[in-house]
Amino acid sequence: MSRSNLLPIEQAVKESIDSVFGGSAPTLIIAVSGGVDSMSLLHSLYRINISGIVAHVNYQKRGEASDKDADLVAEKTEEWEFQFELKEANPSEAQGQNFQQWARNVRYCFFRDLIAKHEADGIALAHHRGDQVETILQKLFRGAGMASWSGMDIWDGELFRPFLPFSRQQIEKYAEQKGIPYRTDQSNLENNFARNFLRNQWTEKVAEFFPGWEDNILSVGEEAQNYEDALEWIADRILESNGIKKQAFDELESGLQRALVLHLIKKQEPDIQISQHNLHRVSELKKLQTGKKIGITSEFSIVRDRGHYVITRSEKNTYEPRIFTRSRLENSKVEIGSRVLVVEQFGNPDLDEALFMDADKISWPITLRQWEEGDRLQPLGMQGHQTVAEHLTNRKVSTVDKEKVLVIESFEETICALIFPPIKNQSSLGTISEQVKCDTETKWYLRIK
Repeated sequence: MSRSNLLPIEQAVKESIDSVFGGSAPTLIIAVSGGVDSMSLLHSLYRINISGIVAHVNYQKRGEASDKDADLVAEKTEEWEFQFELKEANPSEAQGQNFQQWARNVRYCFFRDLIAKHEADGIALAHHRGDQVETILQKLFRGAGMASWSGMDIWDGELFRPFLPFSRQQIEKYAEQKGIPYRTDQSNLENNFARNFLRNQWTEKVAEFFPGWEDNILSVGEEAQNYEDALEWIADRILESNGIKKQAFDELESGLQRALVLHLIKKQEPDIQISQHNLHRVSELKKLQTGKKIGITSEFSIVRDRGHYVITRSEKNTYEPRIFTRSRLENSKVEIGSRVLVVEQFGNPDLDEALFMDADKISWPITLRQWEEGDRLQPLGMQGHQTVAEHLTNRKVSTVDKEKVLVIESFEETICALIFPPIKNQSSLGTISEQVKCDTETKWYLRIK
């Protein structure tokens, strides 16, 4: 369709698509509830010849009205030549939960399943300028940090919101101009949810006393982005491959330290909520001894590792011990993360790319497990024993990487080897015990590659 035939809102959507997707036509999962916003978004995509899969969730909360929403969306989807996917949710599953949060989880899981099914490029949503204002307000009222005030992006790598620059009034005018049918969800007129209260009562009253207040709220979001950029600038200057430079971090003001930690954790888990009490624990870092840590959440901790602080994320599951017989390893390879274990006949091994143990010197079966305090071994080339903890320190394995080290223990409970995780600037795969080293008599070896 030529540009001259497009209405301003359609032209803006087209320009957003060109900007985000590089001029190519994407395949989108288009979230359509049947309301004026999403029906208008669907029609605008139809007008600019964007293909997609319309996704509608029937929560079956409003009986016949919910079914009529689904019927309208299905009808227009067929008329405008989109594919249609319907999910019928069971509202009884939300019993005892926040219904809006439950519904949001249901639809986003549905949308993401459809992305995988159809190999789509993103999810198109009809969020508009008013939604942006309400989002920022809710975050302000709930005490979210300044970094969260920036609101939603037109494109965040998954969600595409081309209507964000437009007001609800502009969208309604577009629907009227084009004769776009839509349905009104009467539950949106009830004020028993925070967003409905803001939309239906609070914002109208504020507008009477503070004309143009919405522009001011949106400008707060812009300032929040400047704040976020400043934190990223600081992070770039105090972060190294080993972690946060301790001396540089300790010199920052306490408030900036907390903001920076929150910023770095949210880069890994954007939706995480951290209490102010826990964030204030950052002040304890300066007195932290090497190897010790403080918990920020149940998932994230900060570890002191010599001249660095390292933000660590706990694994959801610890490594479960695994037992291997010799016959199993002779018949097939076993993958352990990025490592491979196999028993082979002795040939001309490349000692630089693997660890080797004499399979006949090992008391089988072997157990592969996480190392524990008190574990000891006789490292290759040493006459005496040392603890695994001492050995890892001598090998300069960081505090964070120590937690990922595995041991191979023989049936007689002798440590035969340590297996290191992939460690930056560390070429060794691990350490072999003197007791199982290969020699001129070796015929079979256990190889770790």
